[in-house]
Amino acid sequence: EHNPGFTFSGPIVLPFYNGRDRTHFFTAYEYDTILDSTTIDTLVPVDQNPVFPLPPPTSTCPDPLCPFAELTSTPQRSQIFTTRVDHKFNDLHNGQVLVQIGRFKNLRQFGGGNRLAETLIGKTRNTDAISYSDNYVFSAKAVAQTRFQWSRLTPAVQASGTETPVVLIDIGRSSPLTAGTSTSGATNRLETRFQAQEIFSYVAGAHSMKFGGDVQRVKSTFIDLSDISGTWNFDSAADFLANHPSRFRQNFKTESVQHNMYTGIFAQDEWRLIPNLLISYGLRWENESIVGDRNNFGPRFALAYDPFKSGKTVVRVGAGVFYNRALLRTIDDFTLGAQQMFLDTNDIPEPTRTTVLNQLHFPQPLTADSSLVRQFGTLNAGFSRRLDPTLRIPESYQANVGLERELAHSWVFEANYTYNRGLHLWREFNVNAPRLPAGFSSFTQYLSTRDFANFLSGPAGTRPVINTSTAGDLVRFVLNPPDPASPNSVVRIFELGVPVSLVNLNAFTSTTAVNAALAALNSLRPDPSRTEVEQLISVGNSLYHGLTLEVRNRWRQKSSGAGFSFRAVYTLSFMKDDGIVNTSDALIPGDFSREFSRSLLDRRHRFAFSGTFDTPRSLGHLRFSPILRIASSAPFNIGLGGADRNLDDVGNDRPNFTGDTSVLHWREEGQPIDPNILNQFSLPTIGQSGNLPRNAGTGPSQFIFDLNVSREFSLNEKMRMRWTVEFDNVLNATVFSFGSDFIDFNAFAPTATPAQRQAFLDSFLVTTRTLRPRQVRIGVRFDF
Repeated sequence: EHNPGFTFSGPIVLPFYNGRDRTHFFTAYEYDTILDSTTIDTLVPVDQNPVFPLPPPTSTCPDPLCPFAELTSTPQRSQIFTTRVDHKFNDLHNGQVLVQIGRFKNLRQFGGGNRLAETLIGKTRNTDAISYSDNYVFSAKAVAQTRFQWSRLTPAVQASGTETPVVLIDIGRSSPLTAGTSTSGATNRLETRFQAQEIFSYVAGAHSMKFGGDVQRVKSTFIDLSDISGTWNFDSAADFLANHPSRFRQNFKTESVQHNMYTGIFAQDEWRLIPNLLISYGLRWENESIVGDRNNFGPRFALAYDPFKSGKTVVRVGAGVFYNRALLRTIDDFTLGAQQMFLDTNDIPEPTRTTVLNQLHFPQPLTADSSLVRQFGTLNAGFSRRLDPTLRIPESYQANVGLERELAHSWVFEANYTYNRGLHLWREFNVNAPRLPAGFSSFTQYLSTRDFANFLSGPAGTRPVINTSTAGDLVRFVLNPPDPASPNSVVRIFELGVPVSLVNLNAFTSTTAVNAALAALNSLRPDPSRTEVEQLISVGNSLYHGLTLEVRNRWRQKSSGAGFSFRAVYTLSFMKDDGIVNTSDALIPGDFSREFSRSLLDRRHRFAFSGTFDTPRSLGHLRFSPILRIASSAPFNIGLGGADRNLDDVGNDRPNFTGDTSVLHWREEGQPIDPNILNQFSLPTIGQSGNLPRNAGTGPSQFIFDLNVSREFSLNEKMRMRWTVEFDNVLNATVFSFGSDFIDFNAFAPTATPAQRQAFLDSFLVTTRTLRPRQVRIGVRFDF
């Protein structure tokens, strides 16, 4: 449970000048902290294991496992240090050295509830950069700008505080004890970058030309920390105390190193064709060595026209082709998928599995060259990833038409229309999903028209479809539950003395039925020796249209000291895409046309107001700087909680819906729901995809109001002090984080209790997470 905290920050700025006014120094330091806490609430054994000591329970109980509850501090802290040195070599030559150091650590990883993992895992982001910029004036017509930069970025999501991983003990009264590390789901990355940039400007008559290049050498090292130091399962506290694990798993070869050389060169010309018409045109070529796409030419064109030659009106038109940067973090994911080795004792058949468990020494992990890993480790025979050999750099086609008009008394009106078309966006799909044979409309039909062999492979072997002690020699998929009172159960019958397992394709809880169906379809995979193989491809699309209307007033000040300026912007827009991230999967493998719908980022109406207002001297000469942002609703997706009922190995399925999607609105907690809405939902039969479109729901609107209040004092002729108070979300209005992760539809078996049904009614379509609580920052700045 996170408690409200407070924020303190303030830059310390120290400018210095040497006597001849040729060298200037600037230094700033900013510290920001948000105090917060989380309750660790779990169970721990009463007795101690000498090889794996744990904190004792915080309260007594008659059971071998007793409660452990403790409040632990989970702050968020950031520090930024900046120093700059400007030196004037002579009237034609100057340079600047800039050093920036940033440290960020956030332990506030979960917004509510009691989750031990989020208590121990923290997010860090450390940055270091040093750069040198040089400006040299050759003549009144020629100027060269040179820049070099070295930077290092180390973002991580991992346990911190000790050199060894923090131990997780996750014990439930009805679940086994797990002793592992808090690196589950954690990552670490180190990125170093060296950049050299040169821009040469030359003026020739009515032409102002620029030529330049940019070279960046990037090395990115990514480490997947999941299970790298081993995770152990125990069936009971007694087994834990006796060091008798029931399961062990460990990940190996989890480091990926990527090298990328980015090269960009460009030429641009601004041509003053006539006094009131400026035309700009150019061409840029970009290359990323890590991707084999070399045809990345981006033409650009723009013009600015003053139709009345008054200097108060300008019409702007621009268009161009732009290329995204290669996402090394995504490439890391797919590289690791081809090299990671995993050892899981649950994948080893008996009696060898028990023999392997007896050879392990809890809590010591294995090494990649150990005999057990060499013998039983697997190279992702299940889920894995790979890059498409024809992968391209994503590109966008952009166009803008705008009108700016200066009105009387320093008022300015501006209107802009923007078009953006994204092509070749990165997406992924399972290239090893089962392929539906010809003549069948769905996998449901295929599964329900035949029996599948499920014979033991040997006296101590396994069964290929359902591997349980009660499984039959044949598996038959049916559309109606053999036992209506237990529709999720697998029922065994005998036909002519042969045991047959009946699996209901309309089961409400789909894990058992889905696993059986996927096993029955295994021969229909392109590679039956593997399961899910995700391939990164360049097929994604996005589309944005936006009309922006803006009114602004330039700074105006009266003799009393009062002054103001402001900017008000209204945007009418819509955005569509076929995936919110570069690794999005389509509901039907590879069919992203069906996914093209409103983006989760789409808000039809947006309004923003910002300004600076100075009170008269008689009222303290305070400066108020408000920022108000209002936006209409964004969509959200309704899923099935990760179920894979369409049998493509990907848990992004959606339900069936027979009604009008316009009624799928969010609701506040406690607000009643129309029961007719739930009656229009149903689970798709296993082997089929639901018909509900992507992002069909309508979420809440948005209201954010921030305020900055400051006051400057002159201490003497050379010293000034300015204090600042910043308020984020002044009114502490609820700002919802609303998306596909939080809304799922569940169906219930006839045996579901009234409490289970009511719990779902109370939570369906209800927002569950928020962001941007009210924060207050206080800062003081001295200039001398």
